[in-house]
Amino acid sequence: MDALSQLFYLHGIGYEFTKYNGEQVFFSEETRKRALQCSGVNPDDNNQIAHLNYELDVAVWLQLVPSVSLVESPENTLKIRIDERQCHFVTYVKIESLGVNLTFQTLHGLPIVGEYYLDGVRYIELALSLPNIPVGYYDATVQIGEQLTQTQIWSVPEQVYQVANKKCTGLSIQLYTLKNKAQLGIGDFSDLLALTHLCSAQNMDYILLNPLHLLFADMPQRASPYSPNSRALLNPLYIAIDLCDDAKNNLELNTLMQSEDLISLMQSNEKFINYENVSCIKYRLFKTLYNHFEKTACHERRQAFTDFCNVYSSTLKTLESDNLIFDYYLQWQAHLQLALCQNSCVALGMTIGLINDLAVGCAGDGVEFNAQQSLFSQGAHVGAPPDPWAEAGQNWGLPALTPQKLGNNHYQFYRSLIRANMQDVGGLRIDHVMAIRRLWWCFETNGKQDGCYVYYPFEHLLAILKIESHINQSLVIGEDLGVVPAEVRHALASSGIFSNSLFYFEKQYDGEFISINDLSPHCLLMIANHDVPPFMGWWQHDDLNIKQQYNLIDEQQCIGLAKQRVEERQKLLRFINANQTQELNLQSNTTDVYQSLALCLAKSQSRLFALQIDDLDEQQYPVNIPGTDTEYPNWRRALNHTCEEIFNKNASFLAAIDSIRKG
Repeated sequence: MDALSQLFYLHGIGYEFTKYNGEQVFFSEETRKRALQCSGVNPDDNNQIAHLNYELDVAVWLQLVPSVSLVESPENTLKIRIDERQCHFVTYVKIESLGVNLTFQTLHGLPIVGEYYLDGVRYIELALSLPNIPVGYYDATVQIGEQLTQTQIWSVPEQVYQVANKKCTGLSIQLYTLKNKAQLGIGDFSDLLALTHLCSAQNMDYILLNPLHLLFADMPQRASPYSPNSRALLNPLYIAIDLCDDAKNNLELNTLMQSEDLISLMQSNEKFINYENVSCIKYRLFKTLYNHFEKTACHERRQAFTDFCNVYSSTLKTLESDNLIFDYYLQWQAHLQLALCQNSCVALGMTIGLINDLAVGCAGDGVEFNAQQSLFSQGAHVGAPPDPWAEAGQNWGLPALTPQKLGNNHYQFYRSLIRANMQDVGGLRIDHVMAIRRLWWCFETNGKQDGCYVYYPFEHLLAILKIESHINQSLVIGEDLGVVPAEVRHALASSGIFSNSLFYFEKQYDGEFISINDLSPHCLLMIANHDVPPFMGWWQHDDLNIKQQYNLIDEQQCIGLAKQRVEERQKLLRFINANQTQELNLQSNTTDVYQSLALCLAKSQSRLFALQIDDLDEQQYPVNIPGTDTEYPNWRRALNHTCEEIFNKNASFLAAIDSIRKG
């Protein structure tokens, strides 16, 4: 292997991949060089290449232990690397915080799990048995003779945190789409709190949320929760005014609530959310809450705010604002209200409660990027290779993290990110979970669009998910739609991470839908999600008509797609009719078809089954059309009915779903 090829490998620059159609694609050297450049490496600098190869390959064998040592259950072994001539030395391992002091009088006879030859010397990697230690991160020292090295031991459980082994049913929502009972134009935590009671009354176990990440207050038109300002902070627009203590006896607030512009907004009933108006009004209301807090808050509440700021100081410091304390206050209120909703789920006996959603990346001009800029690549963005739904591939416009830099400070960035998104919820869905193994980088090579896969430190990122899930008692769902290598699916499954299945895409090799018995037991099963049309829109071809209306497809394309859709509907009918006695056909009522499909899927062995509130609301408009930005009002479509109306209308259907799942 030449020096450049070695560096490609050590830097995680992919060599080839298997396309969705089975074709094996090899990346050119020019493409791989460009990926190295985006990682901050000059592929034409032989001295830099030689230095990096030494640091990433040779130098690691000259250290007793790496900066992070994975001690995984059930083996519980610490791996050390030594010159084999040192086997007779006494070895000491000390974990001060746990009171662990181990002495190994000799290393002879210990299992050898790796070896490396350098200048005629054999270096070996040995496995030292450790006692069981609690899940978590622990600073440790390892000493052999005069050589003393520090490492951080990660005690990694065999699987992520697990909930009761039973079939669970839940509701998938986009929080902002809920009809707001305060009539402020956007769903909020008060609406979510009320929804916990409705779901509990139907014996539901969880509510799957959209990402609640911080967006851009000064640019409210940037509404995508999957292109956030910061993934470690919450979107203040979800704060419910009526749930804030500072709304009580607040004269300034009451006066503003009676103003004409606010009343005008409260009387609007638009299909799409007007984020500019919503943001303007809500931030004016937030100011009155903050002013009231500043003037009237008791000592206990001021201390609670101070404590919050101290606990979350590192994340709060990433905010960029002319009034930071005000923004800190909003984060405090958002955290309190999210916790209130999860506590309600627990008190009502829901098995899981809220499930948060973590976006795959952040915006390139946001506070997360600015605070961690050194960790990101130069000129590469996250995307996806060509697939049946996007033959040209996809560029999501999100800056790509550099794999080699993720390990800085014991992976503190990723650890903090996961912990922030597991707090005050019962589960975490990770969008595009393949990101912990590999990501498709999009970049330009000689002025042309180009891309390749870049590989990430999978073992360490997976270990963080396992550790944090136990610390926060949060189950983990990995959104694994699309092309995912079998070894990754196996690693996720053996780690107890739920997969994510959309029934639209669950097909056999002949194109027919797979049987109920073939649906994975350890998965989150859904009919649809935010990236595909709601069922009514799909069945009635409304999504195709909308695409033509917005000039995303022309008339001939619409006709062709409609013909394909009829074939898909016939396949769906064959699936339904094979699993129930009542015969349905293409002329059947859409609601009857949807409910029949859901009742069939409820019989599956999938541990998690989610109904989408959009489908219960009989939505025709999608919440998002992938591949569009300004063409269609993505992330703005509101529900047609209140949650109470939706649940009342679907009461018997939801009871039937519950009977099947709990039966």
